[in-house]
Amino acid sequence: MKTLVVYYSFEGNTDYAARRIAEKLQADLLRLKAENEPPRNILKFIVGVKSVRRAEKARLHRFSQDPSEYDRIILGSPVWAGRMTPAIREFVLAHPFEKKEVGLFACSASGEASAMLQHLKGLIGGNQVIATASLRSPLKNPEKADQDIDEFCGKLHR
Repeated sequence: MKTLVVYYSFEGNTDYAARRIAEKLQADLLRLKAENEPPRNILKFIVGVKSVRRAEKARLHRFSQDPSEYDRIILGSPVWAGRMTPAIREFVLAHPFEKKEVGLFACSASGEASAMLQHLKGLIGGNQVIATASLRSPLKNPEKADQDIDEFCGKLHR
């Protein structure tokens, strides 16, 4: 099964998880990059929260992968103010895909991303969501993150 892991990472936690998932599933990786990212200083929290609350559009850099060429899409996002990042939302809205197996994962400081994952499920209608995972700060506790990633990937193999 041809798999694409699509993700956005700001501080590295989602990047860590996406790379581990892609390795375990022998998947291709697509890291989304936005031209209008929040600043990399203390203002990141204010700008990030404002961008998700206002549902601002992300201006994504071009990429070469075509989601329609894959059987399975794995989407990963950090949680910002209880929501997915603008980059992930923009990808899903700009590149609709249907009749795919889908996995969803989120990284957050609390490890609680159920509301964000539910919202993301709603955006990707027409697909079968096989598995979801809510990962708590993978860079701070990689052993626990790796266990959770193994469990997530196990659900995707069923």
